Amino acid sequence: MVFGLVVGVVGAILFQQSVSPDKETVAGELELVQHELRQAEREIKALRADGNSTKSRRTVRDGMRSIAERIRTGEEISLDDVFWTIKPWLRDMAPLFDRMREVEQTDQFDRRTGELARKYALSTQDRNALRDWFKTKAEENSRKFNEVIQSETSGFVDFARVNNFDEEDVEGLDEFMESQLEGETLVEYQADRLDERIKSVEQEADRRLERLNQELELDDNQINDMFVVLARGSKDYQEGMEIGVEGADTSRIERGHRDREIRSLLRDDQLRRYERYQRERRREAEQEMRRVGLALPRDWQLLDDDGF
Repeated sequence: MVFGLVVGVVGAILFQQSVSPDKETVAGELELVQHELRQAEREIKALRADGNSTKSRRTVRDGMRSIAERIRTGEEISLDDVFWTIKPWLRDMAPLFDRMREVEQTDQFDRRTGELARKYALSTQDRNALRDWFKTKAEENSRKFNEVIQSETSGFVDFARVNNFDEEDVEGLDEFMESQLEGETLVEYQADRLDERIKSVEQEADRRLERLNQELELDDNQINDMFVVLARGSKDYQEGMEIGVEGADTSRIERGHRDREIRSLLRDDQLRRYERYQRERRREAEQEMRRVGLALPRDWQLLDDDGF
C-alpha cells in the first residue's frame, strides 16, 4: 500500500515534468545508449549476485534500514534503489497483489461490460464473450506485473508502467468490439469511439498548446499550426482525423518526432526559450523529488514524453 502511494505521488510528478528528446537528435541517441548501458549494468549485477549465492545476503529490512539512514544523512536516494531493495518483498506478496488487482479490475470490467452491453444491445452470447475477453486482459496485466517484479534487471520505470492502467482505453478493445458488432450497431460504435478520440485529442492538444503559448508567445499562425502538430502527435490520434484546422495534414506524427516538428515552427528566439523551458521542467521535477529525499529514477524520460 505504501509503495503504491509512492508510485502515485512520484508518477504525478514525473508524468507532468518529463521530457523526451527527439530520438533522431544527438540527445535522443545518447538517451537510448544510456538506457541500454544501464540495462546492461543491471544484468551484470544480477549475474554477480548469482555468482555470490553462497555469501550472506541482506534482508529487505536491512536494505530499507540502510536507505532510511542515507535519507537521514541527507543523501539522495534513487527510486530504483528503493524498488530493487523492496523487490524481494514484492515477489513474496505477489499472490496478494494478484488478488487485489483481480477484485479491482473485475469491478472495472463489469462496469465497462454493462455499459457496452446496454449501449449497443449486446446479446447474451456477445456479453459473455466480452466478459471473457476482459478476463483474458486482466490475466495479461497480471502476467506483465509479475514479469517485472521477477526480473533481475527491471527498474522503477518498468514498475510504474505496468501499474499504469487506463480503464477507458483498454488496448485491443476496439478491435474486439468491431469483431462482435455488425451493421448499424457497428457503425454507431465506430462513430462513438471516433468522437471520443477526437475529443480526447483536442483536449490534450489544447492543454499543451496553452502551456507552450504562455512560455513562447505564439502568433496566430503558429497557434493553428502548433495545435495540428500536437494533435497529430497524441496517443489517441488516428490517421485521417480532421482536427480543428480545415485542410491540415492528417497523417500521424510519431511521438519521437513531435519535438522536431514543434521546433520547426518556432523562431530562433522562441527556440531558445523552448529549450530553456524544457531544462526548467526537468529541474522542477528534480526539486520536487528532492523534497521527499529522492532522486529521479533512471530512464525517467521513458515514463512519458509530455514535456509541457
